Amino acid sequence: MGIKQFETRCSLVKKLRERGLDFEEDELKEILIKYNYFNLFNGIESLLLSSRKPKQFNGIKLKDFLNIYNFDKKLNAIILIKLNYVEQRLKNSISYHFANQYCNTIIDTMQYTNKNNFMNPIDSDERSNTYCRYSEIYPFVSEQNYNIYCNFNNFILFKPYFLTNLINKNDHIDEQFYQDSSYVAPRDVVKYRDANGDDNTSVAVPFWVAIETLTFGETVRLLHYLQDSVLTNVMHDFGLKISKRDVFLNMLDFLLCLRNSCAHTSLVNRFRTPRRYCINALLNNVFKLNPKYTGEKKSVLKLYDVLKILSYFVDLSELKNMIRIILIKNLFSLGFTKGAKINKLILDRMGCNQYNSWMRMLSGEKYCL
Repeated sequence: MGIKQFETRCSLVKKLRERGLDFEEDELKEILIKYNYFNLFNGIESLLLSSRKPKQFNGIKLKDFLNIYNFDKKLNAIILIKLNYVEQRLKNSISYHFANQYCNTIIDTMQYTNKNNFMNPIDSDERSNTYCRYSEIYPFVSEQNYNIYCNFNNFILFKPYFLTNLINKNDHIDEQFYQDSSYVAPRDVVKYRDANGDDNTSVAVPFWVAIETLTFGETVRLLHYLQDSVLTNVMHDFGLKISKRDVFLNMLDFLLCLRNSCAHTSLVNRFRTPRRYCINALLNNVFKLNPKYTGEKKSVLKLYDVLKILSYFVDLSELKNMIRIILIKNLFSLGFTKGAKINKLILDRMGCNQYNSWMRMLSGEKYCL
């Protein structure tokens, strides 16, 4: 294909006119100021082209692009809200159950920064405080879990300057507020260093405050390091047993991929999980997933399959009407035959071309793990 050369807005207007797109020039020029050409046109044109070589449109209006683009942005926004809810539930559950076991006195406030209270996936020594009974059979250590498996000691909570950075980089976390004369930092926890570089051992920030500053990715990584005694309770909050640990963590892998895509405003209808993100066999079977690559290690899911996984955690029924509306808009704008064909292409691009399957899944189809 080669590298695309920069084009001016006037050049893009001319190109779209030559391809047969129906538009008012002033409106299109305004659109090109507001929107990224790559997302609006390159990202959607394959659904609307009547010919690919050369690229040509037949009876396609600028409004048809905008309808699909605006649908995508609304869909993206709602999905992101749902994912943020899952993230908040995870953080609340982790901080509660961990603090209940390890941080339930003032002196133990910072025990969430003590490596000895966690499980190191690479540690197979049963005599070690960080022993991991899954070490020799840890899933996907050559794929998505490589960094998690190999770099336990570099996790953000264990870094020497974690507490210092937590306070200095978050205006709502004030050093004076979290200073207590009855607290003296014990061994093996991270300590606060003041502006002079001296340890202030009377400062401690509770886990339920600190965890709110972690990213979704850091939160998922933290779950891998929780001792079974804590993770059992976290998973119970989500209706799962510890025996499904690998499935639970793998589900969150794909929600993280979707969250990152939505947060960076990529077109969600084009969403794909990275090939290096492999799929747990039980997860694949229970949710009846349809990965693109189905060799020894299945990988690459489209939006439909990841929404199936998300539907285990949250109600997605409000997405049904959004999908109905865009399909109806296309039928009215493009006519029944062309509109129905393009609707099929949109649904297929998102992972399933059957409208009824979408409605069933979004209505809360049950999956038993």
